[in-house]
Amino acid sequence: MADQILTAPVHQRRGLGSAVMGALQQQALAAGATRTVLGASPQGRALYESLGWRTHTAFVSLRRVAGPTESF
Repeated sequence: MADQILTAPVHQRRGLGSAVMGALQQQALAAGATRTVLGASPQGRALYESLGWRTHTAFVSLRRVAGPTESF
């Protein structure tokens, strides 16, 4: 599983993101994956769509921070 992969701004728009995604997709196929899930930022959407990914549903991520009287 890959998580929170990004390309530093100085290296963007040079094909690195496409190369990394291609390698990850090949690894998933080699491991027998038949379905994949991609959680992407709005900034990454154009890249993923250019690689054949399509939006299936909106994804929302939430985080709760413990207050002063509670802990997690």
